[in-house]
Amino acid sequence: MSSLLLGVVLIAYFISAVLYLANLHVKHSRYALFGAVFAAAGFVVHTVRVIVVHAGGNTPFSTAPEALVLVAWAIVLLYLIILWRYRLPAVGALEMPLAVICILLAASVAKQQFASGVISSGWLKVHIVAIILSMAAFAVAFCCAVFYLVQNKLLKSKRLSGMFRRLPPLELIDGLAHNLVAIAFPLLTLGIITAVIGVHAGLLRTETSPVKIAASAVTWATYALYLFSHGVLQWRGRRAHYVLIAGAVAVAVTTALHGFK
Repeated sequence: MSSLLLGVVLIAYFISAVLYLANLHVKHSRYALFGAVFAAAGFVVHTVRVIVVHAGGNTPFSTAPEALVLVAWAIVLLYLIILWRYRLPAVGALEMPLAVICILLAASVAKQQFASGVISSGWLKVHIVAIILSMAAFAVAFCCAVFYLVQNKLLKSKRLSGMFRRLPPLELIDGLAHNLVAIAFPLLTLGIITAVIGVHAGLLRTETSPVKIAASAVTWATYALYLFSHGVLQWRGRRAHYVLIAGAVAVAVTTALHGFK
């Protein structure tokens, strides 16, 4: 049942991604409308699947693939909130493909069960949820950074037609990226603190734990630099968004080092 539902979710998200990408290059807004419909429908089915998995006696993030599927769910949730709040359908052209990639990666990752002691520990559940939510928010902030840099390049080259008309205003996308990081950063901090506690308690201790913690610290420092430079140094423009992209790379490297184990 859960596999069937996930297949439906993947198809809906894929169609939504294609429609949003097409929306960047055509004049008709119906592509964005249908993209939103498929994204919302896929999210509803996705939510039902999360409930089904939980009702079956499994924690939705008890395995590495399920954790990735939950990251995809959180990414789409954030997108739908952004769509409702800011009316920015163009952002879906990157967010929906990211959700599709997460689900496809989930299908390719070994279905390794996390240790029962880890999953049964309440504060380690907090660790996993905090990391998943922070990853989703950082992923959306990465999308904002890409759009900002593309928009900035189009402005400088005076290419003010086609895709340019579909992209969000620079000031709005800059503020949205900052808000997302401001939300995700405390969650990342909480996730790292609970991870360190887990290592010292022996629940998360492995031979590569020092490397994983060091990589997480680099990720934390990168986003701390972004928040400091944006809020205190008043960095705007490309510099700030290059830091965001560096942060996304750090997240990807840290995730790869963890190997979802």
